[in-house]
Amino acid sequence: MQPESLIAIGRLTKPHGLRGVLVFLPYVYDLELLPDLRQRHVFLQHGLASGHTHTIIEWRVTHKCVLIRLQGCQDLTTAETFREYEVLIPRSWFPSLPTGEYYWFEIEGLAVYSNDGHYLGTVVEIIYTGSNDVYVVCNGSQEMLIPALRDVVHTIDLEQGEIRLFTTAGLLD
Repeated sequence: MQPESLIAIGRLTKPHGLRGVLVFLPYVYDLELLPDLRQRHVFLQHGLASGHTHTIIEWRVTHKCVLIRLQGCQDLTTAETFREYEVLIPRSWFPSLPTGEYYWFEIEGLAVYSNDGHYLGTVVEIIYTGSNDVYVVCNGSQEMLIPALRDVVHTIDLEQGEIRLFTTAGLLD
């Protein structure tokens, strides 16, 4: 796997029990957006250190969290060594979305402009509210929250790497 083609989908937070199971914290609110990872090789990385591949042999969603087991991880001591590792998968594992829909990793990092061309900042995070997403846009120390609504977002252009907004009174205050 080439690291430049990998997408971080979550991180392993801590062991769960004594048998090598790990708690996985996904970076996406809707697990349906992730491909089935059972019996797949994923890339694990801790900070800036070089990573390595592992096979997920078990993936289960409980009422409180996602639990996974990695091949070769059969006890608490081994599971503890994976604490805070990010899980990355190839971009190609994600199916294409319908026109006008985007994955979180496609939106994060885009430059945001008002409809008159004024640069507002870069999307650094997406907050999932249930009714609509909210883009956290930062420009230096300034931060603004932009609702991801059709009345607000004019265009999303992945090729240009930008989002254009309809700016109405009160939106940018």
